[in-house]
Amino acid sequence: MGADLKNARRSFLEPLGLDKERLMSFSDGIFTIAITLLILEIRLPEIPSAEIDARFLESMVAISPKILGLILSFFIIAMYWLSYHRIFHFIREIDRILVQWNTLFLFCIVFMPFPTYLLGLYGDHYTIVIFYAANIAVSSAILSRMWIHASKGHHLIDPDLDDDFIRYLSIRSLIPVAVFALSIFIAIFSPLLAMLAWVLNFFVVYVIYSRFNPLIL
Repeated sequence: MGADLKNARRSFLEPLGLDKERLMSFSDGIFTIAITLLILEIRLPEIPSAEIDARFLESMVAISPKILGLILSFFIIAMYWLSYHRIFHFIREIDRILVQWNTLFLFCIVFMPFPTYLLGLYGDHYTIVIFYAANIAVSSAILSRMWIHASKGHHLIDPDLDDDFIRYLSIRSLIPVAVFALSIFIAIFSPLLAMLAWVLNFFVVYVIYSRFNPLIL
C-alpha cells in the first residue's frame, strides 16, 4: 500500500517536473527575491550635493523606521528560511497537497516587503501593526500546516523519525502563530507594546527547546 501511494504521488508530480529538490530550489529563489525587495524601499530623501554633509545624519534619522522594519523583516524571513529547511530536511516525499501549501507559503514570503514598507512608514498606527502581525501569523500557520501534513502518520517523512521529535517541531512551528496572533490584540491598545511582544517568540522557542531537549537528543 505504501509503495502504491508513493507511485501515485510520483505519477502526478513527474509530468510537472517536480520533486523535493526542485521545489526547495524554487523556494530558495523566492526567499532571495523577498529579501532583495526589502532593501529597495530604503532610499534617502533628495539632498542637494552642497548640503550632504549637513543633512546626511538628519536624513538617516528620518528613514530609521524603514531601516528598523528592514532589519526586523530580514531576520523574520531568515528565520522562515531556516525553519523551512529544517522541516524539509526530514521530508522524504512530496505530494500535491504539500506543493499547494508550499505555494501559499511562498506567496506570503514574497508579499512580506509590502507590510514591511507600511510598518516603516506608519508603525505607530495599530491598523498597520495588526496588518503586519497578521501576515506573519498566517505565514507561520501555513508553514506549520505543511509540517503537520507531512508528518501525520509519517505520511511524507522517514517512518523511523521519533514521535517526540515530530511533536517538538509541530509545537515549535506554532509558536510564531501564537505570539503574533496575541500581538494583534495588544496592538489595539498599544502598537509599540505589540511590537515588543514579538520578541517573546525567541524566549518561547528557547523554553520549548529546553523542555524537549532531553527527548530529542
